[in-house]
Amino acid sequence: MDTRFLQTFITVVDMGSIAEASRRLDLAPTTVAQQIRALEADIGAQLLTRSGRTVKPTVVGTRILERARDLLSDVRDLHSA
Repeated sequence: MDTRFLQTFITVVDMGSIAEASRRLDLAPTTVAQQIRALEADIGAQLLTRSGRTVKPTVVGTRILERARDLLSDVRDLHSA
């Protein structure tokens, strides 16, 4: 599992759209969508519900969201140690 994909997932949820997350991350929207699909394939569940241009986390996505935030925080702590 790539931690960059977790960061992308968190940013998409926080921004509420793939387009806004792509601007924030300075990535193409297709790249963001591919990273989300790869993360969903890795986890084996759909993480986002897409409705037009907006997205919301699924039940599984909501459960994973806080753990992903904690994991990325731990990774940043490891880098600074």
